[in-house]
Amino acid sequence: MKERTLKTKLLTVLLTLCMVLSIVPITAFAAEIDFLPQGVTYLNDLKHTYHKQVNVTANVSVKDSNGAVVETKQVTKSSEEFMEGGVGALQAKLAALQAEIETPYQASGTVTRGPVSAQTIVDHFETASFYTFTPASGDPVKFSTDLDAAKQYFSEHPDATGTFTKLLDMHKYLKHNYTYDLNVQENSQPTNTITAATIENAKFDYQLGDAPQASAWVAVDDMDKYEIAYECWQQFENNEPVAAWYSDNGSHGSLPTITEFESGKHYVYFLMLKPKDGYSFNSETTVTVNGESVKSSLSGEYLYIPAVKTITPTKQNSTLTAVDVENVKLDYQLGNAPQASAKKAGTNQDKYDILFECWEKQEKDANDTMNTVGYWYSDESCYSDGDVRFSTFEKGGRYGYSVKLQAKDGYTFDSNLTNTENVTLNGASLPFGSWVMVMDDGKTCLIQYGTELRPGQAVEKIDFNARINFNAGDKPLFSTGVIDPIVDTDHQRWDANDGSGYGITSSDYWNERYNGKLITEFEAGKSYTYGVYFKISDLGMEEGYRFDKNTKLYINGEEITLTPDQINVDDNGETIWFSNVLTMTPTTVKVIDVVEINGVTVSFKDGDKPVFTGKSPEGVKYAYNCEWWELDSKTGAISADFFSGAYENKITAFEAGKTYHYGVYVKAVGYVESENTTYLFGSNTKLKINGEFVNYTRYEGDESDGSDGTMWVLTDLTMTPEAGGTTPAEKYTVTYTDGVDGEEIFKDQTYTVEAGKATPAFNGTPTRKGYTFVGWKPAVAATVTGNATYEATWKSNTTTTTPSDNKPNTGETTSPKTGDTSNMLLWFALLFVSGAGVIGATVYSKKKRVR
Repeated sequence: MKERTLKTKLLTVLLTLCMVLSIVPITAFAAEIDFLPQGVTYLNDLKHTYHKQVNVTANVSVKDSNGAVVETKQVTKSSEEFMEGGVGALQAKLAALQAEIETPYQASGTVTRGPVSAQTIVDHFETASFYTFTPASGDPVKFSTDLDAAKQYFSEHPDATGTFTKLLDMHKYLKHNYTYDLNVQENSQPTNTITAATIENAKFDYQLGDAPQASAWVAVDDMDKYEIAYECWQQFENNEPVAAWYSDNGSHGSLPTITEFESGKHYVYFLMLKPKDGYSFNSETTVTVNGESVKSSLSGEYLYIPAVKTITPTKQNSTLTAVDVENVKLDYQLGNAPQASAKKAGTNQDKYDILFECWEKQEKDANDTMNTVGYWYSDESCYSDGDVRFSTFEKGGRYGYSVKLQAKDGYTFDSNLTNTENVTLNGASLPFGSWVMVMDDGKTCLIQYGTELRPGQAVEKIDFNARINFNAGDKPLFSTGVIDPIVDTDHQRWDANDGSGYGITSSDYWNERYNGKLITEFEAGKSYTYGVYFKISDLGMEEGYRFDKNTKLYINGEEITLTPDQINVDDNGETIWFSNVLTMTPTTVKVIDVVEINGVTVSFKDGDKPVFTGKSPEGVKYAYNCEWWELDSKTGAISADFFSGAYENKITAFEAGKTYHYGVYVKAVGYVESENTTYLFGSNTKLKINGEFVNYTRYEGDESDGSDGTMWVLTDLTMTPEAGGTTPAEKYTVTYTDGVDGEEIFKDQTYTVEAGKATPAFNGTPTRKGYTFVGWKPAVAATVTGNATYEATWKSNTTTTTPSDNKPNTGETTSPKTGDTSNMLLWFALLFVSGAGVIGATVYSKKKRVR
């Protein structure tokens, strides 16, 4: 009667819906399909899905042992969420909610139910229209809910023929409300509670054709406490019972009776236990069946034990313990279409079939989670509604391969195939990340290949800046200098070559592998091997780049020549490891203890011009560059023309009564390749002038502690000129050269002449075969005012053009004017720029040594 009422209500709803649809104007229907070409047929379809919410209300009446009502209340329980499923699912949820209501009362006494009234209410509808065009030939075109997209398609394909289907997807949400009376009769006398129930000898090993039989019994020690009310087997299809067998032969419903077990069908075993007089079960009673713990629930005074065991009787099969698949195409390029290529191989190839091959296109979402966004199957029947298909491999895409196998009759796949050890693909074991799933009671086997296909471009080279030379005592230092945005540095590595196991990387994670044996500084006399590990950056991944064995490595602009065994690329081409790239022996650093400058003119008289005669000894690891006398920070005289602008006020003659300080600039030789040694000044390097030690200070702005390759210092050596006396005239060099590259026309003639004297003439007459001497460039000055070089100029005897084969002018040049605000600190800064060039030259030299 209840079921008929529900059906009557559903019929009323459907009739109402039909009436609504029937009054929709025909013109609206016509307008919806007026965009279809003449060769396209229109079809309406309907899909109906029910969603159920279960609500149970019990009117509880509690009576004492004398039958008097002591309590009444109303208890309501709900499934809350709407669920899908058939009548079986609805009944199961109703039973579960009733048990949830009744359980608290079962310990108090006997619980009985009154009649149940049912009411079904339509809560709401949800609908959507899906559009699909099935052409006369070819694959269906799905537009989802986008009717405008369908219209656009047909506007672009006016000659299309086939069927255009509109599927109305309707979801109906129902509330099933159940109300019943629940009577609780308190026990007239206390009972003994059964805390544990043990059932033995339940038969589960049925074969095909066997009939169900009552075999279970209560454990001997419990036989006086409870008994088996009945055993039950139910046959299930699509999660719904379709047949049953009960050991008490009682009436338990209208399902057909199971008479024998059939092949391939699923059967579930249930039990119902009944307490004997003076005993009762409660919700805490534990149950074991054949030694295994199972779940139970109270049903009145009975204890219900559901779903104890599920069996699927089948004939005995031979087990396949090894699977081999070959000829799988894994090297697709951009624009290639997937194709079915896999073949069976190995000793078991005649015992199973290939059901399908599959490629899945995957993308990461905003949460960095990988999702499948497209499919390709070798078998059209494998596609599900709503699957997005792809037909070609695209640049930057990530694709995963799988293949599904089906065992032939009489065979099943061994469940141990899931460890992948006995599965090969293209003759090789499955790579890391692969997995194998045996399903359908061993009849099917799905193999997921662990390596992604990433069609795209190969990384041709990696430009990398790294520090690859160190001094003895230096701490390891790693750069971050990958130039290409498609490549990231994972880590760099130095390993000691003495077998000690010591090493260091730029990654704390990789450093753990040294078990505490980390290089803290490089030692003299030991050699170290360098390696570097790169990975494709996020941008590179999006662009589809990958490494391969042909990827070249450039360090500091120079290509590193490597053998194939020094290059390791992972299966995905996403990481590359260059090992044993180069070997480095730390440079020994030696500190120059004493610097000597000899021959310095330190005695002058009033009116004397500054004269600079200092020089460094032969064979030392440093060189004299220039010297000066300084009155104050803005007034001085310096020996080097390049630094002539260091002082605003230049001393042309010393003055009596003023005190001048001596300064000197010295450079260390730096790195000596033949010795693998770098020479530097130290913070305690001493200075000797003309054999006497002097104290010195570095100029303001020099932040070095003195441990570098330059000494630009002002000493405590002072000079105060005496009255009277003059300084000998200053001397300069005059040079005549042939001005021709690649050959010597005549030897250079050089003269040393006092300032103000006449310029000496060239000795002889310049001659050159095939040319006529034209003159000197620049014109020869009458008197000597400074160092000068004069180049011969020539005119070819066979042409009338001006000769162009003379050397560039090498005459002395004057340093740039720096203005009145220049001072020694500015020139000191310039000095450090030139010092950087020396260091660069040293690094280049050391690079050549490492290479």
